Amino acid sequence: MRTFKSCASWLLLTLLLGVYLAAQETGKAPIPERVTQSLNGLQKTRTANGVFNIRYLDSYFWALERSVYVNVSFRAELDDDAAAMKELIQKRHDEWIAAEARKVEAANKKVRKEEDKIKFAPPPPAFPVHFHDLYMRVLKDGQVIQEYRSHIPFDGQATEYFSFGTVLDPGDYDVLLAINRADSTLDGTQVFPLKVPALRVSDLIAPAGNLAISTPVFHARVSQMLQQETRFTVVKNKYQIGPAMQDFFPWGDKPFRSSDKPILTFFVLGAKAVQGAEPWNISAVLEIRRDKESVARFAATKLTNPYFFQPFEFIRKDKDKTSPLAAGEYVLGIELVDNNQGGQAKGVFAIPFRISE
Repeated sequence: MRTFKSCASWLLLTLLLGVYLAAQETGKAPIPERVTQSLNGLQKTRTANGVFNIRYLDSYFWALERSVYVNVSFRAELDDDAAAMKELIQKRHDEWIAAEARKVEAANKKVRKEEDKIKFAPPPPAFPVHFHDLYMRVLKDGQVIQEYRSHIPFDGQATEYFSFGTVLDPGDYDVLLAINRADSTLDGTQVFPLKVPALRVSDLIAPAGNLAISTPVFHARVSQMLQQETRFTVVKNKYQIGPAMQDFFPWGDKPFRSSDKPILTFFVLGAKAVQGAEPWNISAVLEIRRDKESVARFAATKLTNPYFFQPFEFIRKDKDKTSPLAAGEYVLGIELVDNNQGGQAKGVFAIPFRISE
């Protein structure tokens, strides 16, 4: 087992994310009047127009010093629309080339010397880098508290989902989305409620008799970003923690195979921090169960910060032998003990999962 960040670097990251919010605020761009009207209508009627079939998918949360970093994932049927727009641009370009070629041919018929004839070298079509833009508005108690925009990426590859990140305080919100074609000929809207949990640093470090955890998330992989992103940005098939320069690829609702090795992550709330190089001292024991049978119990691991990050193997343990898990329904049991509170603060959690093969 390994932790994702050292204690010092994890705490530094919470401060960097506060700076990130300030940069994001200054990076806001004006919203076109047409989109503003769509968002205002959506805010008033609470009824999406169904264009692009926009659907809220999930949310992921990261603890900050005074707020919570929120990543929202959503689906929208944009690939076919972008491909159709690209095809239309190509068709119009081909028609223009054909018309220009006829003009050149007609002109060259009047020229006797070959060297005086017009040489026609048609340019390639000019495709836009982005075919759609996302406009996001956040409401708190009916009042607008955030408005951002971003291009939506298109690379010709299949899109499973899109995501974006923003910073919010714990509480209940309404999120309004408007996706606009680059040529402003069509736009789609959607609205959904968003509940942000109490996951600030102050929430993590408040000692409690019963430890708690944030929503556990399995990831297929976590990788280093090539470039730090400091503005509100839509990405595809992943979510990002920009200042940490990390790309997260959540597993989603797909079943596992016994050969898979996902990464399990969550925050621990209620453990006591003390002065020293390692403020946290949390013991974590993981156990795989099927029905009431324990099929694998792993040695206790020490956590020196409240962020749990562990690559996980689906194995059965029989004394000193291990074997892959058979297909079926299982539960991953997690026992946490806060050693800084004399082992009195504990938490027991169960995460169901399924092995398909």
